[in-house]
Amino acid sequence: MRPLSSQDILNRQTPVDEKSWDADETELPVGSIRLERFQQLEQILRNNPVNPSPYLELSRIYLADQRWNDAKRVLDRAVEQFPEEEEILHLREDAQLARSLKLVQEAEKEYQAEPTILTQEAIARAKVELNAVREKVCRARLARSPEQVELLIPLGSALRELGKFDEAIETLSQATQESELRADAALQLGNLYAQQRKIPAALAEYRRAALFRVPSPAPEIQQKALRAAADLAERYKLIDSARRYVNMLLMIDPNDQAMQQKAAALRDQPL
Repeated sequence: MRPLSSQDILNRQTPVDEKSWDADETELPVGSIRLERFQQLEQILRNNPVNPSPYLELSRIYLADQRWNDAKRVLDRAVEQFPEEEEILHLREDAQLARSLKLVQEAEKEYQAEPTILTQEAIARAKVELNAVREKVCRARLARSPEQVELLIPLGSALRELGKFDEAIETLSQATQESELRADAALQLGNLYAQQRKIPAALAEYRRAALFRVPSPAPEIQQKALRAAADLAERYKLIDSARRYVNMLLMIDPNDQAMQQKAAALRDQPL
């Protein structure tokens, strides 16, 4: 089991670049060569090939060119021909996620160019669609491969973003039972409880995320949890707790200037 990295498409915050669609680490064809190749592949597909390779190659070319409708057409047909082929199912789901990420980026660019209520609402709609796709993809992959428990993390995150808090809590609580996921799951639970303003529960989850011993949390997760705990405690005037979390961060990195400044500011605040 491998927790999904920040570069996995289920966790990405930015659109997928062209090279991400190249499964075998060789360069996709370019220019006139690519044009000739996809014409050849389209002809091959007309003859209903008996293996999925032409569908996969052609759909990756279309995806690299951001020709979403053509990629969808090829992948939908591939699923009809090979409904049990995991690589096809996975690529079609990745394409759906990539398209949704691109729509979020386009909405954000429109807002930057013209910041209005309408363009702001467009960003919100695009993010709802993205998280709905994430939920759908995670559930589909878990249904096909229940052992992929690492999918519980992005599923829980998507459910939280969609406001499905009870389902998110259930999903992330399940993830805390997996040793390699529990620190990340506890961090996500802390974020969820903080969003609900359940401050003691949020701080408890942040502490769990930072202080698990076997296995120890990844340094990035540990520091995120302690920073979130320090900020939350300070915001709600739990000064003694905030000082404790800041001191823990300074034990990890004594040269962290931001935490040094926060520690100095907290010393001047009454308990």
